[in-house]
Amino acid sequence: MFKLGNKMIVSWRTFGLSLLLSVIVGVTGVALPIDRVVESALGSIAWRPVSGETVVVAVDDKTLAAVDDQDFTAANHAQLIRAIDKAGVHRLFVDFSYERRVRDPGFGEMAAAVKAMEDRIILAVPSANFGGTEAEGAVWPDARLGNRAQKAFIGWEYGFWQVWKVPMAVRADGRVLPSFAAVMAGHPREQPRQFAIDYSYDTETVTRYSAIDVISGKVGAAQLHGKDVIFAPASTASPDQHYLPGHNKIPGAYIHLIAGETLKRGMPVDIGWLPPLLAAAIILLAALMFDRGRWYSRAAFGVIGVTAAAKIFLTVSLVSVEIGAAAFFIAALGANVSRKRRHFSAQRENPVSGLPNFEALRTQQPFGSATIIAAKLVNFEDLAAFLPGEGSQQMVDQVARRLTLACHGTQLHHDLDGTFAWLVPYYQHSQIEGHLAGLAALFNAPLTIGELRVDVAIAFGVNDEFEGSNAQRLAAALVAAEKSVRSRALWTKYSPRQKEDAGWQLSFHSQLEDALTGGDIWVAFQPQYEIASGKLVGVEALARWTHPTRGPIPPDEFIVQAEKSQDIYRLTLFVMDQAIRSTAQLHARGFKIHMSVNLSATLLDHSDLVGTIRVMLTAHHLSPEWLTIEITETAQIENSRQARQTLAQLRRSGIRLSIDDYGTGQSNLEYLTEIEADEIKIDKRFVMTMRDSQRNFEVVKSTIDLAHRLGAIAVAEGIEDRETMTLLEGLGCDVGQGYHLGKPQLFSELSANLSTAPHSRSA
Repeated sequence: MFKLGNKMIVSWRTFGLSLLLSVIVGVTGVALPIDRVVESALGSIAWRPVSGETVVVAVDDKTLAAVDDQDFTAANHAQLIRAIDKAGVHRLFVDFSYERRVRDPGFGEMAAAVKAMEDRIILAVPSANFGGTEAEGAVWPDARLGNRAQKAFIGWEYGFWQVWKVPMAVRADGRVLPSFAAVMAGHPREQPRQFAIDYSYDTETVTRYSAIDVISGKVGAAQLHGKDVIFAPASTASPDQHYLPGHNKIPGAYIHLIAGETLKRGMPVDIGWLPPLLAAAIILLAALMFDRGRWYSRAAFGVIGVTAAAKIFLTVSLVSVEIGAAAFFIAALGANVSRKRRHFSAQRENPVSGLPNFEALRTQQPFGSATIIAAKLVNFEDLAAFLPGEGSQQMVDQVARRLTLACHGTQLHHDLDGTFAWLVPYYQHSQIEGHLAGLAALFNAPLTIGELRVDVAIAFGVNDEFEGSNAQRLAAALVAAEKSVRSRALWTKYSPRQKEDAGWQLSFHSQLEDALTGGDIWVAFQPQYEIASGKLVGVEALARWTHPTRGPIPPDEFIVQAEKSQDIYRLTLFVMDQAIRSTAQLHARGFKIHMSVNLSATLLDHSDLVGTIRVMLTAHHLSPEWLTIEITETAQIENSRQARQTLAQLRRSGIRLSIDDYGTGQSNLEYLTEIEADEIKIDKRFVMTMRDSQRNFEVVKSTIDLAHRLGAIAVAEGIEDRETMTLLEGLGCDVGQGYHLGKPQLFSELSANLSTAPHSRSA
């Protein structure tokens, strides 16, 4: 073990566990985003110029504007290839697939131009599906292009929507096929593998000429003689545009060129994540052992800096290394060291009351057969903020004196948040209810704080189970006390059901992670129909969780817990990505419908939210006006400047905004005018009861009228019968959803229903 003074700071077990977790992180690639951030930063300050040995001849906007039909035909390709051949280039890399050109009138002319270049021309081989180093469904050049031309692969994989690695060679149809980069650098065919691009190349130094200038003779031998030329699309409308780490979108030809430049400098090496992790472990181990760990913090910061600097140096030296696992290890071990130090420096006495704190209670001799009671002051934080000067101190002192009456010679313990605890011997167990009733009577009398008379409410939690450690039994009593506060009961006894719920809450983060990765959390889609026409106009994406042991978990339960545990951002982004992806797939099949996604107002304080949604929309090629974001918890928006800015950014991006569950919570007219919503959703509680309640009918009617006056669409939730649908149609409601129109369903079910049924629903 490692000690600070005479106290253990980190045990061998903690050190080993941190190392083991870091190995798992390295194997699974969980910490890969750390490396990607460093690499993107390196790419953003790219300084290295390309050699100039390879240039790009592009079918760009200028070229397309120069041809009459805005299409660079096979005959145009033939003209360009002949012009490039005439210029005396070293080699020509054609980054086009000609499978759709074989029936063009000029294909024969183009084939002749390709044949004339013999083995100095390299034709592209794309594939329908590429993963790792396996190219499935490779599209080989037509036989009429001859057999002298070389063939090379042009595909790559994406990670975080960017290109990080490209193949050296792939396996396609049972044979090894080199990539453009490998042929460009003169590397012989080898076993399929990938390599990391050198992100330090400045894409602004790539030489590019317009294809029309080469055809017209403005660019010729003076510029192209003896060079490798990549002939590729580069117009603004071309889909062959990709993100390189730290760079804006660039044509695919640039990536081929930079990959080739990387290989020309040498053979890239990938040493992985293990060496940095071992180096960090050895250095920190020495720091912990030297001078009893006092140098740990300096060593940790030093290792982080040196590791990041080493990664940058090695990356530009063509050595790929992953430091995410090492960073995780430093953070995990540092968290333990920091926690231990805070624990050791903390006093075991409450500074306000002078009573022993809960840490002293946890570490005393086992409770044995004693019952533990926890007492919690209701609204302690509000009382402490309200009382002037030393009022909080006086309040705690008076509460402690009254509680001492119930301790019967046992020690009263006090925590900082207005919570107390004490033990009751087993032989007094039957008297507990009477003691608590007597204590409640004591607190019926107000406290006197200076000239103020303050009413104080108190709730109790009791745990009389003998199993578990002191800490577990204390925690159980505190859970019971919290339940008493929520239920406004005098006292609550801890039960096995509460233990199960507490375990669920305490492990919620890890269970959510497992559910997201294991597919237990999925997205259901509920259709939305235009009420007047019965036309399908949209769907709402809804998170669902099917737990392997608890079964279906109600959305309200796990979403509320996700907000408490700060996991709501991850959950929302998962639903958002699935929703946008599904919408794009529906649009590709001709179903032009909107997608609605719920967004907790707590997330509007994330400054990167809008940018993240934009990246998702771009990645899935979906226009923002097809996405509607439904906002709840309006009170938080009114009190947050960042939230209002985020809403404004969403609107400027073209994304539609909807006020969800209008008529409940904190919704008000000021809020409506502030965010300029595109639609207002009427809460289902009003819709489902509008036929039986005149008051709720008037709420629905006035909300529809208000929405129309504000230029927004009125959407009714919870339509469960034909009569309600007819009533809403008479009120002029625009859009409706509910079980009468369609239940939440899997995407496969929604897609199948759209394919086999008309896109309308009768009222």
